[in-house]
Amino acid sequence: MIRTALLLSALFAAPAFAAETAEPAATLSAQQGTVLVNQGDEFITASEAQPLLAGDRVMVMEGGSAEITFTDGCVLPLESGSLLEVPALSTCAGTVASVQSIGPSYAEALGGGSPVGWGPILTFGTFGLLIAVDIATNDLSFRGGIVPTPASP
Repeated sequence: MIRTALLLSALFAAPAFAAETAEPAATLSAQQGTVLVNQGDEFITASEAQPLLAGDRVMVMEGGSAEITFTDGCVLPLESGSLLEVPALSTCAGTVASVQSIGPSYAEALGGGSPVGWGPILTFGTFGLLIAVDIATNDLSFRGGIVPTPASP
């Protein structure tokens, strides 16, 4: 039983170690403005000279720019409002880079967006849910902190 558990843990741990030791395909540099990188679950703010693996996505927000320097020295400039999936080989080696143009509204949605946010939606949604539960349970009694005083005759 212990041998089976060790074997299974080794099988599941091997891909995790392999992902950590993968060699970077490129490095992000010459950043101006807001540049975001997705190396898995979400876009985060990129750091200067950040290593990039094949499949990572780099998004340059409106008003920004960056350069991808591949391990062979090839440099790929990225313009404002662009999204790149990092290829395994450089563009100098014949790879065609998949650079997409993204509009300001898409970049804004991923990078910050509306000042209103989710606050009003969550507030009114919570109150709506409480009212629905009260109605469903036929409990329409008032349990507030202020108790009205009876009127004198």
